[in-house]
Amino acid sequence: MKIKHQTFIGCTVLFATCTFAQVNGFLITNTTPYPAQLTVKVLADDSAPVGCIGVRVRTFSRHIPGDNFGTDEYKEANGLTDTNGVATLAFKCITGEVDCGTRPFVGFYGNVNSKIRFTNVVSGQWQPWNPTGEIHIKRILNPIPMYARRIKESKVPVEGMPVGFDLMVGDWVAPYGKGQTPDFVFKLERKTEPAVRFSETPPFDVTLTVSFSDDGDGIQSIFVTPQNQSELQLPRRAPLDGYQPVLVKHQYKERGQKVHSNFLPGQNYFFRVRTKKDSHGKIVSALYGKTNGDFRGGLAGKITFTYYLNPETNSLNMEFDPAQNRFKKLPILEQVNLP
Repeated sequence: MKIKHQTFIGCTVLFATCTFAQVNGFLITNTTPYPAQLTVKVLADDSAPVGCIGVRVRTFSRHIPGDNFGTDEYKEANGLTDTNGVATLAFKCITGEVDCGTRPFVGFYGNVNSKIRFTNVVSGQWQPWNPTGEIHIKRILNPIPMYARRIKESKVPVEGMPVGFDLMVGDWVAPYGKGQTPDFVFKLERKTEPAVRFSETPPFDVTLTVSFSDDGDGIQSIFVTPQNQSELQLPRRAPLDGYQPVLVKHQYKERGQKVHSNFLPGQNYFFRVRTKKDSHGKIVSALYGKTNGDFRGGLAGKITFTYYLNPETNSLNMEFDPAQNRFKKLPILEQVNLP
């Protein structure tokens, strides 16, 4: 299956913060474009070089005044990798900050763009001069149909008590929804206090516990680096072992203090549900899945999470084909477009 992706693939190199500032039309200190040069090497996830792939950098050019703060204009420099997967790009830059990426390429997943920040100007050139960075891109191998859905601020039907959620139906279990199998079991507990001052965030304490129904079900954590994320963020296969039966997410704020939370950027999970064991305790069947991001349990008694469930028994494949979602005609806010 060939899938064409329209996003750019990001470069992993990142340098120290630029000495000149420019953000979406706000005043910048420097207005002189100085020469810069960058070499990139594009590698597939098996470390093989990828030749004949378009590479580009995008730099700020000028700000055009107008309504709603006006418009920022950018220029691009483009190149093509050789048989060793290497391309060198020469360009001029005002701010010292550029976007680095590759053009869409058949057979590979796209990446989130990365920022490159050069350090300073020496003898009329941005430094470091011509650094080398690697771009790692993931091949499209075996995308499959899955149940994939974003649950956006769904009201927990009952607080302080376990409530089941059916991943194949995408709803709370009866009598609170149309679900029948409690794959995830959520328990939301929250305490809030009134604010003393109008500008003060009132104290609160919120705990979201995620547990499961069957012996052998569970969840395990996996982080991805926010910089240079692939569209396929997690490994292609779920782990066979290492699942824990309970996950607890907690956030709280005491009066006059900052918010404390174990909700983390880059946090994702693999999970196993509907586990069946034989008389010797060996797992004979189960379903595997993953989340895109963390579980969020808010002060309003609502939860948000995005999940993928492979419906094939015992399959560890986590490479989702967005064109073959088992959920049909989802609302826009519940659609999942990443693999």
